[in-house]
Amino acid sequence: MLQEERHQYILDQLKKHKRVLTEELGRALTVSSDTIRRDLIQLEQDGKLQRVHGGAISIGFNTPFQP
Repeated sequence: MLQEERHQYILDQLKKHKRVLTEELGRALTVSSDTIRRDLIQLEQDGKLQRVHGGAISIGFNTPFQP
């Protein structure tokens, strides 16, 4: 699968679910977690998502703080 296709899949999943997990994306796309991490870094640099531990969230997606 080409990088552009992976990026589009990641963005489509973010649109649907507001968050994605690195491991789940790797399994769905049959690529390594390292490949997904590099894709997420690139997409974050492009301003299309925000990386978080274990995956990424949509820009502006906030979860309420629960003490």
